Amino acid sequence: MDDSFSVLPIGDVEPYEHNPRTGPNPRYNDIRVSIMADGITNPITVTRRPDSYKYHPYGGGNTRLAIAKELHANGDTRFDTIKVIVKRWPGDANVISAHLAENEMRGDITFWEKAQGVSSFKRAHEQEHGVVLSTGDLGRELKSHGINFGVKVIQNFAFAVENLSPIGPWLKATEVNELIRPGMAGAMAVATCFGHRSFGDISTPVLLKYRDEILAIITYNKQADEEQRKVVELDATELVSDLHEALAAAIGAPPEVIPLMISAVESNSRITAEELKAIQIRRTPESAQGGVSAPTAPPPSSSQRTLGGMLVGVAPSPQPLAPAGPPASPPAPTPPVHGSASSAHNQVPVSADARQRNPALPENVSSSDPTAHILSLVLDISDVVGLSDCILHVKGMPFGYCMDIPAAPDKIGRQSLPEPHAQVRAAAWKFLASVSGQLDPKWFTHVGADESNWTRSALAGPTAFRQAYEGGLRGFTSETGDPAMLLVEVYHVFNLPELGYLTVQLLRAMEQLRLDHPERFVGTVTSDPDFPD
Repeated sequence: MDDSFSVLPIGDVEPYEHNPRTGPNPRYNDIRVSIMADGITNPITVTRRPDSYKYHPYGGGNTRLAIAKELHANGDTRFDTIKVIVKRWPGDANVISAHLAENEMRGDITFWEKAQGVSSFKRAHEQEHGVVLSTGDLGRELKSHGINFGVKVIQNFAFAVENLSPIGPWLKATEVNELIRPGMAGAMAVATCFGHRSFGDISTPVLLKYRDEILAIITYNKQADEEQRKVVELDATELVSDLHEALAAAIGAPPEVIPLMISAVESNSRITAEELKAIQIRRTPESAQGGVSAPTAPPPSSSQRTLGGMLVGVAPSPQPLAPAGPPASPPAPTPPVHGSASSAHNQVPVSADARQRNPALPENVSSSDPTAHILSLVLDISDVVGLSDCILHVKGMPFGYCMDIPAAPDKIGRQSLPEPHAQVRAAAWKFLASVSGQLDPKWFTHVGADESNWTRSALAGPTAFRQAYEGGLRGFTSETGDPAMLLVEVYHVFNLPELGYLTVQLLRAMEQLRLDHPERFVGTVTSDPDFPD
């Protein structure tokens, strides 16, 4: 009868083969001590398939059963039989969900064990009911069994089971969600564009390498003294980097261009392999002249980048709006990236004169400066669209910079820009200005009027500011003279793959700085009815 009590020979009860928990219970030793002293005081609930005489635990009890079997094998006759509660067989899906719910309630089950449990539940439910469960259907079925996983969590489980099994036991939920799945899924999309039907041929050797390295550490720890043992963990950032390198080798592309290819595929799913091959990493003029390839696009890692090599030869200047240095020979033009709204918006032909690093940014910005990574990304954006005439390094500003009003919207120094490129340049300027903090009166006054057109015109009042702003950017301002950014300009920023990628990286770096250095920021933007005067 369902929920009846019984006494069974210990040999008639076996572990459940689909138990989601595959690793040892972290409380195994404590439970063993308790059972040795008092026996199994909480009876195990068991069930069995109609065509089997063997029982197995239902919804927990595997650890208690394993301990009882161990003690019985060592000669403890108290465990010749065990008292159990017998449940009628409900089907594998229900048994799996009962084990999963029990382990989830105790909170001692790993990401990988949950992923395998959900996969087993889905497979069993589909076989028993003759249906195919979508992600939403699976979430609702699990919820009806008392297990509440969100859609994205379920998707991460499925991704891990399908693609990451060699390193499954060492996966962490946050790393799968924020690093591994986005980085690997993007690489898969790029590989598909290049005709690779299965990404496993590229990823499996990398995953096996990481598995073997972790297993080697585990073996070493078993033999080493406690103080010499190494931490057993997966470096997710390094893993994604190695996967991107493996992809680069498979498609014959430089490793540093892979993040830009991923960004391009994400923004345009119809982009072709030939169009992806046309994407190039921008080079600084200094590195091009010296014959050294120095990519300026940020790596996929979230770690801080240094400015070494980027600010070499840059000296302070009291005239930030003047062109920096004599004109140099223009670099080879970057091939356009097709497949977006307009190829005219997908490249900005910036000459070496215009691409020089801002003369107002001093050389002494070291990698220890909390704003160094952000300044590096701002300079990378400048390399793409040409903003060297209006980036000011201001140590007192939250992110270490502000944007000055350019002398003209369609000129960088002595170089004229066609209208589409001037629009992209203006859009990038407005975006950088909007996130710098300079719209807050508490911050824009950190720059002296003798150094900045922005400050000088703002202090002169709304009318003067409007004239200077519209003259330099052809932009829109509100009735009070506040600058405004059009929706189409936001689109321009993210429509150009390289610019969009760098902008996303900049926002991430800014948020990290907010978390690491809250003292650099005011609580709220102050409201001033007379702003900007």
